This record gives sequence, structure tokens and C-alpha cells, in this order.
Amino acid sequence: MLNRLIAFSLRNRVLVAVLALGVAAYGTMEALRLPIDVLPDLNRPTVTILTEAHGLVPEDVEQLVTRFIEQAVNGSTGVERVRSVSGMGLSVVFVEFDWDVDIYKSRQIVQEKLQLARAQLPPDVVPMMAPIASIMGQIQLLGVRSVGERTEPTEIRAFVDQHVKPRLLSLPGVAQVVSIGGAPRQLQVMVDADRLRAHDVSLDEVADAVRKANAAGSGGFLNLGPKGPMISVTGLLRNENDLAAAVVREDPVRPVRIGDVAEVRFGPAAIRTGEAGVNGSPGVILVVFKQPDTDTVDLTERVEAEIEAIRATLPADLEIETGLYRQADFIHRAIDNVTDAVRDGSILVVLILFVFLLNFRTTAITLTAIPLSLAVTALFFRLAGISINTMTLGGLAVAIGALVDDAIVDVENVFRRLRQNRASEAPRTPLSVIFRASSEVRKPILIGTLVVAAVYLPLFALSGMEGRLFTPIGIAYIVSILASLLVSLTVTPVLCSWLLPRARATAEPTDGWLVRNIKTGAEWAIGLGLRHPLRIAALIVALDVVGLAVLWTRGSEFLPAFNEGSAQINLVLPPGTSLETSDAFGRRLERIAMDVDGVLTGGRRTGRAEGDEHAEGVNFTELIVSFDPGSERTREEILGEIRARIAEEFPGVATSVEQPLGHMLSHLLSGVFAQVAVKISGPDLPVLRKAAAEVEAALRPIPGVADLIVEPQVLVEQIEVKPRRTDLARLGVDVHH
Repeated sequence: MLNRLIAFSLRNRVLVAVLALGVAAYGTMEALRLPIDVLPDLNRPTVTILTEAHGLVPEDVEQLVTRFIEQAVNGSTGVERVRSVSGMGLSVVFVEFDWDVDIYKSRQIVQEKLQLARAQLPPDVVPMMAPIASIMGQIQLLGVRSVGERTEPTEIRAFVDQHVKPRLLSLPGVAQVVSIGGAPRQLQVMVDADRLRAHDVSLDEVADAVRKANAAGSGGFLNLGPKGPMISVTGLLRNENDLAAAVVREDPVRPVRIGDVAEVRFGPAAIRTGEAGVNGSPGVILVVFKQPDTDTVDLTERVEAEIEAIRATLPADLEIETGLYRQADFIHRAIDNVTDAVRDGSILVVLILFVFLLNFRTTAITLTAIPLSLAVTALFFRLAGISINTMTLGGLAVAIGALVDDAIVDVENVFRRLRQNRASEAPRTPLSVIFRASSEVRKPILIGTLVVAAVYLPLFALSGMEGRLFTPIGIAYIVSILASLLVSLTVTPVLCSWLLPRARATAEPTDGWLVRNIKTGAEWAIGLGLRHPLRIAALIVALDVVGLAVLWTRGSEFLPAFNEGSAQINLVLPPGTSLETSDAFGRRLERIAMDVDGVLTGGRRTGRAEGDEHAEGVNFTELIVSFDPGSERTREEILGEIRARIAEEFPGVATSVEQPLGHMLSHLLSGVFAQVAVKISGPDLPVLRKAAAEVEAALRPIPGVADLIVEPQVLVEQIEVKPRRTDLARLGVDVHH
């Protein structure tokens, strides 16, 4: 079959050349259109259930909300694992399905189970499914702040929620935009107890009047001769005066209105769960999440284009910072590094080929295997739905030197046979010589390619997250190598038939000086091995043993440390710390980090945002800083200074310094935001916390432990009000009152 393929190519040289040019052009075009991401698709079908339970401490959230939701979804069709986090006033349940389950089917299954759980939840507690988002979907942090701090964060938040957030959510590919900072504005009814008694009105009556005051309806049609206009009842509130004028109790002489017993005004939300800072100033942070299978770089460009349009409508003292954190920056940096490696590898291949062959024509023929193989690989990526990411580019970078192996074997044999044919007394036609020469090496080429490709086959046996992460490396390498094999059997013989028969180099009787010296050295080495076989074998075995010993004693990591160009600093205060105190510590942390040479921007989140699946308490502060690309300091130097300053400023406070992507990967793999996690489980929380303290004390002295945090810290200081039911019954009052 291989001989027929070579013969077909030589008989249809123009057709093969045209097809090769078409594949190269189309493959290049598709390569430029492929989605670009930081890592392969790691989106295991996961449904996130968010349940707001305002006012409940974590223990009550766990007992009254999370437990019933977990019981409802456990054992559902296709469910592999259920994880949960219970925080202050928020329950987050992660329902993970098998890899081959459709995400929309997963959400339907969860929705059906939630209907059963709602009957067991407290009143007014409604679980909701979070939007479908990518696991690594936190693509950008945007910050809005007031220059000179002339505008209050609450007013900034109102502007962001009304004008910025809706426009970002309208962009295709954006799954969710979470805002934190300031407080959402709400229309508040501040009831006066004395005026309630004076008008003999109960609080329930006021609440019922508030609910009925904001409503719209239809009155049907009004027949006016030939016309029939619709009647609408526009009862929606336009301002606080409309609500103040709503009637609480009807009376023909003096009706009681809400304004008679309460003050109505706009104000910040009464329950605040988070604050934010932008470059050291109070502000609002927007976290943009992308949908699965969305090009991160393209979406980031569209988000920033929309931000540029929004800037024209900003109030004079407001500014938007887009560089707090951008995943696209790391993608560009990673792709540039791999592209540089591919470029340098290609240059080295060109130089080595020319030095060995000493012929421009043979070098050019051999090098055609690289772009053609990469073009075929890009077409395969498009058909298979594979993105350009660090793993696929890594596979191509490893393969770049091997892409010319098959072609160079064929070219060298063709060149040698043409030289012999030219010196022969009865030379054959060049096409027959090229066919015979290519046929001679077809089996070694095929076997060599398959052996090299087989090295990567174990990657396809990996399961779970490891398989999804590392399989693209094997796919990129094997597809490109097989493409180079096809090129060597088709395009390479055609180019040889056009460029080599009349080449002056085929008339030279000997090889180049470098090849001659290498052959001489090879003959000496072979002779040495034949004269001293036992000594050579012993030396090789000794080197193998030493190599295995070194490999066995070396450390190991799941992934190398990425240089993301940013860092995430976590500050965890004791449980029960107020939001105001946490915010003050967060501002101090911002000032420290922003003063470090090499830090460019900083975005801080203290506590959590409304509807955010990161159910952190108000005692948790997360600061993401981006590094100045023009700084001469290394990442390790900047991180070292940050750690030193934090240890000096916050002695005894739990802190950690990591990178945002590493933070998300850790949570993806183990459910814990750490590279190494020790999990302790049991029914008694005080015993668990005591055991955790003992483990912490044992781990802290270990060399190499930089950041050590015990979580979750759920023993929040609280004031319990226990009703005396006998006294309530005697007074005729129920628990609600």
C-alpha cells in the first residue's frame, strides 16, 4: 500500500503539490481561528446550587439548608460526587456528574431534586442553580473607583449594577458577572414603633401594605365606538414618595399611610457580606466569568471594547481599571514562550540540516514537513474541537524536531541513490530511482514513527482530570508525527523529483566533511564496543542505576509552577470578625502590597459578593496583584518581599500567597484551595478543631511549608436568643412575634 501511495504521488505530482499548498493555506487559516485558552477543556459537568439564607450562621446553614439539599441530590442519575460549603448566610453545593453526561441533562436532574428539597427548607429560602460557567472561567477582574474618593462606594455600586453589569452580561460568551463592594441600594421602610402604637397599626399590616403597593395590572379593553384601547393599571413604584403614600389602613376620614408610621428612603442593603478595594482605594470589583468552549482571548478583547464604550458614559470622577487580573495576559505569555520555543527549534533544525547536508535544496525539501504537518494538525484540532492551549502547544514544541525525521531519511536516501545513478554506466530515469529509493526506506520510516508515537499512548490511559489535562499533549504529538509520515510518503518524493535530479551536488562523489568525520567516529566507536563489550555494558548499567536513583529521589508535582504575572494574597482573620474590621485589615494589606516594587495593580475582595459561589466569611480577604512587565525584579523576589512584609505587619494572622490559576486548579482537583491538603472528618466539630490545631502545629515546622491555613473556621461568635415557651404561651405570643 505504501508503494502504491508513493507511485501515485510521483505520477500525479502537480495534483499532490496543489493539494499540499491548499492544505497548508487552509490549515494556517484554521490555526488562526482556533479558540485560545490557558488549559484544555476541564469542564466536568458540574451544577452549582446557591442558597441565600440571610442571618443564619454557618452551623445553622449546614443543618437547615445544606444537609437537605445534599440528601436530595445524592444518588441522582450520573452523580459522581457532591461537595458543599456552608458560610455566613450562604450554602453552596457542587454536584459533579460523570464526564459523558450532558450539562443540560445534569441541570434538569438537579432541578427535579430541588423541588423535593424545598419543602424541608426554612421559609423564604429558595435554592437556585448558578449559570453554566467554565471551571477556569474567572477570566478578568475589573475595578471601578472614584478619583479622589469623592463618590461613595454605595453610589458606585448603584452605577455599576445599572449601567456596567447589564452591558457586560449581554456579551456572547459571558456566563456571569459578580460585583462586590459598596452595597446594593434598596428602598427601606424604617418603622417607628411609637407611631405604630399611636395609629394602632401592626407591623404585619405595614409589611402587607408594602407588598401590595408595587403592582401592575390590566383592566381589559374599553369600547369607544370604532376604537378599543387597552386599560393598564400602572401601579409600579417610581420613587420613595409613591411608597410613602401607600395606604396601610383604610378610613373615610383619615386613612393611615406608610409615611405616617415609617420613614421611606433609599439606602444600602442592611445585610452586607463584602467590601472591595481598587488600587488602594474603596471601589467595586467586577468578576467576569466565561461560558464553556469560549475563546478567552477573544472574549477579553470584546469585554474591554465594551468597557471603552462605557467609559464615555462614566461620571467625571469614576474610572474603570481593566488590568487588575486578566487571564488573557498569561495565555499570551504562555503562547509566546511556546512560540519562541517552536521558532528556536525550527532554526536549530534548519542549521543542523544544512550543516549535515550542505545543500540548500535538500534542506528546503526536508523543512516542508514542518509547516505541512502543523497545518494538518490544526485541521485535526478544528474537527476534534481542541483548542490552542499550553498543553497542545507543548506537544507541538516537543514534536518540532521529530517532524523532519521521516522526510530527512527519505531525502537522504533519494539523494544518495541519485548520486549513484548519476555515476552509473547505465543510469535509470530519475523518477524510477526516486521511487525505488523511497520504497527502500518506507518500512523503517513507518516502524520508527509508530515506535515514537507509541511512547505517548499511555497518556490516553489516564482517567479523570489527569486524562483531560495531559491527553492533548499526546494528541498533538501523535497527530503531527503521523502527518509528517504522510508528507514524507507523498510531498517529499514529489519535491525530490523536481529539485534533485539536476542538482550539481548529485555529481559529487563523496559526502560533506562533517558527515565523513562523523562516519569515521562512528566506525571507531563501533570498533571500541566490539573490543570491550563487557566494560561498555557495565558502564551503561551503572549510568542507568545512577539515573534511576536520581529520578527516585527527586520531588514531584502535578504541574510546574506557572509564571502567571500575578499573585493572590489571602488574609484570614479569626471567626466572628466584623466586616468593618476585616475591611480595615484589607486596606492595610492593599497598602503593603502596592508599596512593593514590581506590583502594578491590586484588586481586593473582603468577604463575598451576593450570589457568589465562593462562600467565604467576612473574615476572609483576597487580594490579587498584577506584576509590572517592565520590572527588572523576578517573580520570586516580588513574592518574597510580599511575604516578608505581611509577616511583619500581621504577626499571628493566617496568610497565604499563591497564584490565581494555581488557586483554581487546587480547588478543581481536591475542593481545597491549596497544593497540599489534609482533611479531617468526623461528627464532633470541637474535636475536629482540636485535631486540626494539633495537625497545624505538627506541619508548621516542616521545611518548605510557606503558607498554612486551617479551614473552614465556622465557630462564629454569636448571640443566641432562646425563647421561654411557657412564658410566651402565658402572654399569648408565638415565636414569630
